[in-house]
Amino acid sequence: MIRQLPAKIFLSDQRRIRQSDVHRSFSTFSYGAHENTHKFNLSKLFVLNDEELAGTGSVTIQIRQASYMILLPITGDLEYSSSETAKLSIGVGELRIFSLPRKSTVLLSNPYQDDTINYLQICVKAERNLDLSGLYNFDLDKDDNQLIRLCSPVTTFCINIGRFKGRSEGVYHLRNKHSRLLSFVISGAFEVEHRLLHMRDGLALSDLEEVDFESLSEGAVLLLIEIFGTDNSVRNRGISGRSGRK
Repeated sequence: MIRQLPAKIFLSDQRRIRQSDVHRSFSTFSYGAHENTHKFNLSKLFVLNDEELAGTGSVTIQIRQASYMILLPITGDLEYSSSETAKLSIGVGELRIFSLPRKSTVLLSNPYQDDTINYLQICVKAERNLDLSGLYNFDLDKDDNQLIRLCSPVTTFCINIGRFKGRSEGVYHLRNKHSRLLSFVISGAFEVEHRLLHMRDGLALSDLEEVDFESLSEGAVLLLIEIFGTDNSVRNRGISGRSGRK
């Protein structure tokens, strides 16, 4: 029996596009004044942008509220600097979280002369006096067919990424039923809770404790963003995966 859950699908071809001569951004959420204005409540997650930067291009971002900015390169290295941090490089196979105060400025740059880079920019509203800045490394080749957890032990959200073989299945266990979960397909296609998602589609879910998913194409990559609920008495239940063909 299919569970009836509060859900919202974000189709890739319905994303808002902003672009300049060197920069193009596809916003999964309405992206005005750094606010998530869609009707489905994703708690503190308010930005998920799929961005491209042309060779030697750069883009400046003004931070209007204290935020955790998560940067995930998909193709090519990304250079980051801010009013709080000197320039540093983020490569493919790395996820970096920055704790940014209100009114800070971020500069993202493409270090290559001719090649366009692609990366995800994710923003979560920050908790007061909780610095979650950090670098997380992962290897989709080494850890194939499983979710890789990318977050600190003390945090308000968690990100998982995994690449799966065709017809592989998995289950993600949320911390508790008060959490919100966004599934985002980086490449390939998945079925998540009986909903078909293609490349760069998203699915928001709530009021559940676990999520079933299945890869529908070889080498498909799935990103899961969980915003933890307020029931801290429930322990983090972790993740699991399994491979098989129907």
